[in-house]
Amino acid sequence: MSHLSPIRKRASSHTGNVASILLSMLLLCSFTSFVHASPPIEPEETHLVHEDVNIIAGLYFREYSLKDNGVIDYKTARQIIVSEYNEYWNTVVYTKEHPLFYWYDSDQDGRMDMWVDRNVEGCACDIVPYEPTVSENVHPNQQNTISIQNTQQP
Repeated sequence: MSHLSPIRKRASSHTGNVASILLSMLLLCSFTSFVHASPPIEPEETHLVHEDVNIIAGLYFREYSLKDNGVIDYKTARQIIVSEYNEYWNTVVYTKEHPLFYWYDSDQDGRMDMWVDRNVEGCACDIVPYEPTVSENVHPNQQNTISIQNTQQP
């Protein structure tokens, strides 16, 4: 019986090494696929189709057509730092240098993948797929409705 014990330990140790190697390969493959899943770098101004300022959300949106066919397939949203009006009463905003959010539709089918750069430094290593919190998950068939009641008596 004591003779079998070292063999089991070696087999167990060997299995552990194989498991470690497989785990390392899995992590490496996951990291590699993650790197390829990130959005392309922000395009040049020549691809810009539309821009919008949403003061309430505090975001400045830019929409691009990477294939220059008019189909919006790339978007960014930057945080607004300061919002003011110029002498013509146009809204002027100052934003962070790099986007907070990125959207990309690789095959122009209308479904965009979303990423977030929580550090807002523009480093590709910080741009990760956006994972909504449970409270942000809304069933697609549900509609958010607001009930407004009139408090004035006729």
